Amino acid sequence: MTGSGFQGLGFERESATGDDWGGLSMADLLSLPLEQRQLMVWLVRQSTVTLADVAQHLGVPDAEVQKQLTLLLAQGYVQAVSPPSEESWQEGSAWVNPPPVQYRARILSRQRANHVEVPSAPGPAPLAVMLSGASLVAPGGTVTLSVTVTNKGDTSAVIDVFLEDLPDSLYAGVSSTQERLALGSDQSREAIFTFLVPATAMAGYYTYALVVDAPQSYPSSPPQRFEQRLQVLPAAEDADQTSDPTFFLLPPTRSASPVSLSPGNTLELQVLVHNRAQRVDRFRLHCLDLPSEWLTITYPQGFQAVGLSLTDPHLDLNPNDQGTILVLLTVPPNTLAGSYVGTLQLQSENQPDLVLLELLYLEVRPVYQMNLSFRTLVSQVQHQAGVYRVQASNQGNTPRTLSFQALPLDGGDLCTFTLDPPELHLAPQQTQTAQLTVQPQTRRKRPWVGGGRVINFAVETQDPEGHPLPDIPMQGFLLWESRPWWQVLPLVLLVIGSVVTGLWLLWWLLLRPPVPPQVVRLAPADPQYSEVNDDAVRLDFQISQPRRVQRLELVGQSPEGAITSGPLTYDLSQGLPPDLKPFCTLSRILLTCRAVLTDARQPGQYQFTLTAFPKPGRGRLVPHTLTSALITVDPFPTPEILAFGPSQPVYPEAPPPPVAQGNGASNPASDNPEASPAGANTPATDPYGIRLNWAIAHPQRIAALELVGRDPEGTIVFPAVQIDLRQGLPEALQPFCKMEDLLVCENLQTGVRQAGRYIFELTVIPVDGPADPPITLATAPILIEARPPQILSFLVNGQPMQSKYTITLAPGQPPPPLVVSWQVEANPGTTVALLPVPGNVAPQGSLPIPLSPETSSTVITLQVTNRDGQQVQRSFTLATVALPPTAATSPNGANGAGDGGGAAAAAAAAAAAAGEPGDPLVTPRPANPNGLSPSELPPQFE
Repeated sequence: MTGSGFQGLGFERESATGDDWGGLSMADLLSLPLEQRQLMVWLVRQSTVTLADVAQHLGVPDAEVQKQLTLLLAQGYVQAVSPPSEESWQEGSAWVNPPPVQYRARILSRQRANHVEVPSAPGPAPLAVMLSGASLVAPGGTVTLSVTVTNKGDTSAVIDVFLEDLPDSLYAGVSSTQERLALGSDQSREAIFTFLVPATAMAGYYTYALVVDAPQSYPSSPPQRFEQRLQVLPAAEDADQTSDPTFFLLPPTRSASPVSLSPGNTLELQVLVHNRAQRVDRFRLHCLDLPSEWLTITYPQGFQAVGLSLTDPHLDLNPNDQGTILVLLTVPPNTLAGSYVGTLQLQSENQPDLVLLELLYLEVRPVYQMNLSFRTLVSQVQHQAGVYRVQASNQGNTPRTLSFQALPLDGGDLCTFTLDPPELHLAPQQTQTAQLTVQPQTRRKRPWVGGGRVINFAVETQDPEGHPLPDIPMQGFLLWESRPWWQVLPLVLLVIGSVVTGLWLLWWLLLRPPVPPQVVRLAPADPQYSEVNDDAVRLDFQISQPRRVQRLELVGQSPEGAITSGPLTYDLSQGLPPDLKPFCTLSRILLTCRAVLTDARQPGQYQFTLTAFPKPGRGRLVPHTLTSALITVDPFPTPEILAFGPSQPVYPEAPPPPVAQGNGASNPASDNPEASPAGANTPATDPYGIRLNWAIAHPQRIAALELVGRDPEGTIVFPAVQIDLRQGLPEALQPFCKMEDLLVCENLQTGVRQAGRYIFELTVIPVDGPADPPITLATAPILIEARPPQILSFLVNGQPMQSKYTITLAPGQPPPPLVVSWQVEANPGTTVALLPVPGNVAPQGSLPIPLSPETSSTVITLQVTNRDGQQVQRSFTLATVALPPTAATSPNGANGAGDGGGAAAAAAAAAAAAGEPGDPLVTPRPANPNGLSPSELPPQFE
């Protein structure tokens, strides 16, 4: 692992640059010529470059580079930037030491390239316009422009949608140049224009305008004009694209006919890949724009031994071979209904700069599921109204609108039904309630005797859009109680009544004991208390016959019976005590107190008991006691980790540090732009290393945060780091974090850069000490992909390696020296082997190759393998030819010249038999100039 943890809490924040709404799209990039496409791919990887940087990269003069940049600037694919330099200033109208003009690529955002919603005018506009459709077409092809218009005004409108400034070559092939739409308020419709491009159309860009106007309905709103551009591709593809790989999706999807899938279901897709090159290639499939958990990509299984199958995360294809990649698309159950567009990208290991894209159009079917419930709150009334509640829960994935209507089942107009609100607008997974009030109207129809009148009614539910609703009956009733009545006693009972009344008066005046005081009511003043607000429990109570009360005693207990508040005693023998005067009112028959303060402040549950002790007097009076319900004082809220994860699930491994130049070694930074030192061509931030995001609720209750990283086996690879938040947000975290209602941190650099899988764990330590259980959350495994192996140089005698060397050995003469030198990218876990001997070697070095004195042939191979098993190798064939002794020596004598000529001829013949005449160290040409030699052929997969 490289890096230094949090680098002393000096986090680096990643910043996004570039124009999100202009420039080059992926479709435009594929249509560019080969030279411009390679230049744009290189510019996309840079931050800003100068004219000299482009000329050095391409190896061409500045004048030719200026022509290419001028063409790209005119097309809007490149943007010129001229930042002021610290060493330059302006005198009058001329610059002193002017800075060089810098260029950068302008990439069109993926969302705007696929589907654009353009606001009709600044500020609120009555019409909203959405454009979609392809911008590339071949001669003889058809392209469709889809225009969706939404009437956001308050009135109905007649809208004209028409085309202007059409080129002559497109005017004859357009289906219709004008459409008229009639839309009500909040309604949308689509107008489609189809262009048939003639087969004789010249390649290039054709511009036209789309105008949307409603002059009669919205005369004050100006027409909306949208400039459009259609690119006609060349009739024939470049010759160098005939060997590029191709792929297509089964079943194919289009914007007009997307694949339809219900939430929670799985769809099987096949991606057919054709390797049209003459080399073995390895392909990987990626899906952009859609969540990664939606797709499962399965590559074909390989067999290494009997009964052993292995699934590799790639597809290996021989030349001119085809293969299939299985894609399982699973939409989660809670996915909203609508259209989704994903981009399938196929990457070739042999051509990493080649971009192969295919769009996947997906339509998630709507699910209409609604739960309804009817609840009675007040159903037995005398003068007041009955209260009922209707609850609706949208369990589907589309917005719903419900309207309610209450109807009497018994007929008549005895009651008035009021629904508040009469209509509910529910988002997916949202629950709302409506309250129904039933108010009796005609008092003269109220029953005089009996058990009362029952009024039955029902609540009907309707969906204005006609979506299905559950068949749940919602019926209720209202019991209108009868009036109290008195029956007049007959006159014969009047005397008996008078006697009884006299006896009662005698008892009342002389014998009746006094009425004892009673605690009529005891309840909390507020429904909820919290320790955060430093609340103390306040009570409301009422005492009857307060003039006969000696004292009041208030005691608070826990549910277990322990005294947690009081006892508080109030003496009423001399009237209302001073402690109760601010809260109580005293009358002849009732003492009413509101919001009486207690000493119950600590979090927990309280149950208060109020006892009224009577004054001594006639009769045996006993104290009266009343107990309240449980009252809860909520403690301080506990911090909660709402989200914790990496900024992206997969990161590339950081390149190794640059190595010193040496004999026969090349500079790795020249071949690897990612490993170049910081400079003008380096991005503003380090693209390597894991970055983390998190969101935590109730940050005021956090004392510290602890972050630790482990590998999947549990070994700590990132030592624990504690962040103290007791004094507020540390200065080092302020560029990355915001602490308000939530503590939100984004793009925190951890410094973990080495390839592997890592799991980070975030623990929150509250101000009250470590929580039990701990407040912790771990990320899913985060992958840092290993860098592919790379051979920077492989030299023979200081020269670039050839495919074959033939050396002629004369008898008695030493063989010529043969030294092999190499340099590979020294990533962690990379192994380098020189075969057949000596085997494993250092990433950089040289080695003399001993030559056999006899005629032989040997293949020298440099093999590099990274830690994930990816392998790359380069090899050449070394052949030695030993001349016979008779052909190599010449005796002294008269015939020496002739013998010497024969020896030379024999040597030439032997060299010709070996492969090449003359030079002892040469490289033969392949027998087939259009193919590869046997030593250059890559290994073939079984």
